[in-house]
Amino acid sequence: MIDKPSILITSLGRTGTQFFSLLFDHILPDCDAFHEPDIIQYAGVKNRISPLLTRIKDAGIYNIVFLKLLGKWSLIKLSDSRIKGELDEKEAAQNLHWQRAKFIQSKKGSVYVESNVGYYGLLDILPAVFSHNKAIFIVRDGREWVRSTLNWGEIFGKKGIRRLFSHRWPTAKDFPDSPYFEKWHLLSRFEQICWVWSMLNQYALETIGKNPNARIFYFEKIFSGKEQYNYLNELVDFAVTLPTIGISKFGKTDGWLEKRVHMSSGDFPAWDNWTKEQKRQFEYICGPVMEKLGYKIE
Repeated sequence: MIDKPSILITSLGRTGTQFFSLLFDHILPDCDAFHEPDIIQYAGVKNRISPLLTRIKDAGIYNIVFLKLLGKWSLIKLSDSRIKGELDEKEAAQNLHWQRAKFIQSKKGSVYVESNVGYYGLLDILPAVFSHNKAIFIVRDGREWVRSTLNWGEIFGKKGIRRLFSHRWPTAKDFPDSPYFEKWHLLSRFEQICWVWSMLNQYALETIGKNPNARIFYFEKIFSGKEQYNYLNELVDFAVTLPTIGISKFGKTDGWLEKRVHMSSGDFPAWDNWTKEQKRQFEYICGPVMEKLGYKIE
């Protein structure tokens, strides 16, 4: 077991994961906070070196250059394997422990914080790996997540050499029982991204209940709600209430919601300007999960 108190924030991406690593790094005394230490993000040749050097600094050259290249140090790949049924709970827990135990214990802080999309499929097995953890899963309205993802251009939109070597999200072709198993290639990229939002959020909803230390928080309530700071403070309070952390004082969140770390840009419009066909497709694919999460489609 990993005994160091740990706070783990995850989502399907496009939900401010980097924001949370920076926030906790600022407000928590004596913590080590990381944003996706096993994922190298870059856009174009000129921007490859800096992210790589940052990841080597955070995670070590052995993990990033050797294990990463062999596909053995990647939580998102582990989540993908789990959701596709390639690993059972015990195997996934053993793999997660192998990937993180030495890394976490090597850090000097008394609390470990990691914000990483890679935990999206591991919420239920965290208690089998971490003695003391709090897990936060951030959900975002599917309409805005689809728009942001299409404008971001990564999921099912990679080009050049990245199509061969970068992470590949699960598709319906990985699930024989899916109604889209044999016709995945007939779906538009818009429909495929709708399927990703629905399928992966559904999995998180089904598994998060197995972890008494995990909770869902809503992107909109944090970044645009009327009581957004109250809600953000509620998230922070939930995260730091592990008795083993023993934190009685921590920094304030004042002003942090005005600090936007990364925003996608592009031409794909918001829901009001979608075509009737796009709205129909979205409601058909995402409607049931939207309802479960309490989102209303108007």
